[in-house]
Amino acid sequence: MRKKIVPACLVLFLLLAALTGCGGGSGTGAEGGQGGQEQVEITWLVVSNPYKQAWYENTVKTFEAEHPHIKVKLMTLTQTDVPQKLPTMVASNTMPDVWSANWGGGFATWKGMDLLMDLTPYIEKDPQAVEGIDPRLLDVYKIEGKIYGVPMLHYGFFLFYNKDLFDKEGIPYPTTDWDDQSWTWDRFVEVAKQLTKDTGKSSDKQFGFYYDLHNHTRVWQWGGDFFKEEDYVKGEVSEPAVLTNPRNLEALQFNADMIFEHKISPSQGELDAVSQLGDPFMTGKVAMVLKGGWGFQNFTQGVKFRWGVAAVPYAEGRQVPNYVDPWNIYKNSKHPDEAWEFVKFLIDSNGAAKEFAENSGATPVHSELLDRWYEQMAKVTEMTPEQLKQVNEGSLKYGREDAGHLIREFSPVSNMIKQTMDGVYNGNKTVQQALEEIDKNLRNLKSGK
Repeated sequence: MRKKIVPACLVLFLLLAALTGCGGGSGTGAEGGQGGQEQVEITWLVVSNPYKQAWYENTVKTFEAEHPHIKVKLMTLTQTDVPQKLPTMVASNTMPDVWSANWGGGFATWKGMDLLMDLTPYIEKDPQAVEGIDPRLLDVYKIEGKIYGVPMLHYGFFLFYNKDLFDKEGIPYPTTDWDDQSWTWDRFVEVAKQLTKDTGKSSDKQFGFYYDLHNHTRVWQWGGDFFKEEDYVKGEVSEPAVLTNPRNLEALQFNADMIFEHKISPSQGELDAVSQLGDPFMTGKVAMVLKGGWGFQNFTQGVKFRWGVAAVPYAEGRQVPNYVDPWNIYKNSKHPDEAWEFVKFLIDSNGAAKEFAENSGATPVHSELLDRWYEQMAKVTEMTPEQLKQVNEGSLKYGREDAGHLIREFSPVSNMIKQTMDGVYNGNKTVQQALEEIDKNLRNLKSGK
């Protein structure tokens, strides 16, 4: 066979073209960073969690094996360190390329500091990367038509209950149907009274119920709100709605009545005391708890009794918080294309996202993974996959993203509200007094006093 002779000029042209194609990663478009093979390093910030550490390390190892020209540096911080250290990293130009903006300050805080990259061009070029993700969750971080984060997990909000205590009293389990209007708060109180036991010894006392929920979202369950709708869009508190929305008083008065009138729930002091032994629900001291969907993870690993999950009691205008954690890319990342490749890997329902769902117990955002999760949790809770799907779908239907994710610098606001309401739950002030105090403090925070 005759060998083809390649002209020297063509060899030179091909060599120059190959050299020009190297060094991917400095671009700002959705090119995927796969054109060249120059070694690139990106940083992935995660929060310390012993249950997830193996997943962190395995994810990096697997990704690097599939993308040998991209090295991923794992940076681990505690949840409380994130809001303190991120601004310092911005100033010192050491920001991680990929992280979750809900850690620490919350999405709105970091978006307000202009730290988040618009991922819309990447998603438009790689629409298959987000196929299967519930559009309701994908839209959470869409601002004025631009997507600044892709969801990695979703926590709804539910009523968790101790099946053993229900069985002991012969009480039917609460419904998983959020549209069952017979499951009212008044009915809930009747059930909780049957599950409350007071032997006269504080160490033996069993409560029917307690809240594991911020006060600003407790009022949502009665159609109330401390803030205006535009506050959640703009990410800042305007004119407070604390005193102008009558449902706020109704909701929090009901909360107080569950402690002092119905005696089904612990006062703040009692709750602090019983919490010293551990999570009050997990220790069996409380029969029911309203809690975020991370309860699925916590209770799967930590309780010795049978437990289930149900709908939040019905009230007109009821809404509950949802918690959608996203993956984000730093706006000024030096390697945005490679960072996007890594984010795609993190949300891949056949890759890292699948392993995360199987090992963390967190609620997946992909429909395919979600079906498997229903099967997994059905075995744990002794419920049917259909019941779990119904209760999860209801939380989505009546859910809205938590205020702490959508209002900038929300932590001091939340702490102020808690400190004020603790006085109510210890019997030191009335609900009306607390609302007036919260309103005043919000106005002072707004004016910078």
